[in-house]
Amino acid sequence: MTLIHEEENDLIAELERMDRFFEGEEAGEIPLEVLRGRGIEIPAMPPGDEAALRAKLWELIEGMANIGMVLDDTDHLSDAELYRYLVDDALLVETMLSSDAGGIWHISPVGGGSEEDNEIYLRYYADDEDRERWHREFGDVLPPKEKLPYDRDRFLPGHGEEAS
Repeated sequence: MTLIHEEENDLIAELERMDRFFEGEEAGEIPLEVLRGRGIEIPAMPPGDEAALRAKLWELIEGMANIGMVLDDTDHLSDAELYRYLVDDALLVETMLSSDAGGIWHISPVGGGSEEDNEIYLRYYADDEDRERWHREFGDVLPPKEKLPYDRDRFLPGHGEEAS
């Protein structure tokens, strides 16, 4: 007789739940609705006052971390641009939020594979080695490397943790 610990049961159940979600057999959740259901007021338009916007954005970011979602690669966006990305795009995507078994969704405004995303990645985030490899593989003229205009990512929940 094999004994399966409760943690193993939770992990197996979570993996089965993921399979059902990705096969379209189980609905996910809309993170924006989940956050609002947890009492976070999320106006459609970002607050006009800079301090109020920053406070609301960080409330949103912390709420996201509490439901298993963390952000990466945001230092090219202003607070207002990041707020718009979250409220109008990222938090509207049906997602399978983690149960108590753990797991974190890393989301990024860069990485959709569009030409614009590629340019942003190469301009701001790619190191010299990645830029050179990109040039060799695709022959593209690379955008000039630029310093990131904002300094937010290092303070984000989950920064530096391995992707799940």
